[in-house]
Amino acid sequence: MKSIKLAKTSGFCMGVKRAMQLALETAQTTKEPVYTCGPLIHNPQAIDYLKEHGVETSNDWRSITNGTVIVRAHGMPVSETDEMLSKGLKTVDATCPHVKTSQKQIKKYSDLGYFIFIIGDKDHPEILSLQSFASEFQVLGNIEMAKSAPSKEKIMVISQTTFNVDEYKAISDVLREKAKEIVVCNSICQATSLRQNEIKQLASEADAVVIVGGKSSANTRRLAQIAAEICSNTKHVETEKELNPEDFKDCQTIAVSAGASTPDFITNKVIEFLQNL
Repeated sequence: MKSIKLAKTSGFCMGVKRAMQLALETAQTTKEPVYTCGPLIHNPQAIDYLKEHGVETSNDWRSITNGTVIVRAHGMPVSETDEMLSKGLKTVDATCPHVKTSQKQIKKYSDLGYFIFIIGDKDHPEILSLQSFASEFQVLGNIEMAKSAPSKEKIMVISQTTFNVDEYKAISDVLREKAKEIVVCNSICQATSLRQNEIKQLASEADAVVIVGGKSSANTRRLAQIAAEICSNTKHVETEKELNPEDFKDCQTIAVSAGASTPDFITNKVIEFLQNL
């Protein structure tokens, strides 16, 4: 019998739970169409579940003429939410509270004349949302970009809430040399930090690691990256159907974790698959 170790912090985080609940409650209480601006969270199975319960995903919200639009967990640029309201659309703000805090911090320091360095994936919807609150900013994706970033009098540094903790610290240390005055915000949410620390420990004790979650989920991909640096036999899958029994035939201990947007029922199916090997 193989030993399966499930991370304690795997699965839906608070922000994702809240966004899912708001979307489902809105669909239950209105007769008008309900849409999300792009996928509410980065998990295809969760999006399918929402669709079954009356929440459609729109990749072009400007084509929506009536109904309720749900601002997804990653947040949205200020100009777009203002445009929605001017069109007369109803909105429900499902932005993660941690992202909301980052938005407020960026606006505060931007108004005080700080140049804002936003650390993260430049095309990620959360980053597109965050940068809309800054007057002057630059998005940095890695330490090499930080090394070539310009020096400024006053700098504020903030990251995507799901960024790699160790990488953010290294980038911040580089940027400290580029300003007379610097503020580094502790913007990575606790759920992300816990997951990353926990998978480091689990991966060091396991013969194989399985990370469950959407392939487009930034926080899930980072979990898989961290695990793979410690345990070479690391698999990132969306469902148990992607697993190959041959990959685990010589394994005694298998660690499992899941991204913040991964429903429990999917992780449970993965665990069941591994237990039946």
